[in-house]
Amino acid sequence: MNESFGLVSGNQCRLMRIKREFIPNYYILAFPVVQGEPSAVEITEMMNLGVCRAKQLAHTLVGDPEAFSILYSGYSSRREKGWHIHIVLLGNRWRKAWLYLVLSGKNLVQALGLRKDDAPRAT
Repeated sequence: MNESFGLVSGNQCRLMRIKREFIPNYYILAFPVVQGEPSAVEITEMMNLGVCRAKQLAHTLVGDPEAFSILYSGYSSRREKGWHIHIVLLGNRWRKAWLYLVLSGKNLVQALGLRKDDAPRAT
């Protein structure tokens, strides 16, 4: 899956399915880096779009339009460059607990410098 959406500003954003072994039903809604950083209006529009699309996907794939989590990492805590939000379809508490376990492991590995990390270093 790779869907493009036009924003009111004329810029585009893309919803992409990310295939990860440990996190099923994982998507990213991204503002392409070539467009620079999104404006406050574009961020609001993309967050609303992300929630609407997450509800549709959760209803279709999990059977519950409220079975999702949306994660946003600010510039200082992103691993990759470019504005984006993560959409993960869950289904139940165990899947949510698993998601947080996987994310904590990933962030621990990044904090130890064992995995690529483009985030600026806080002093």
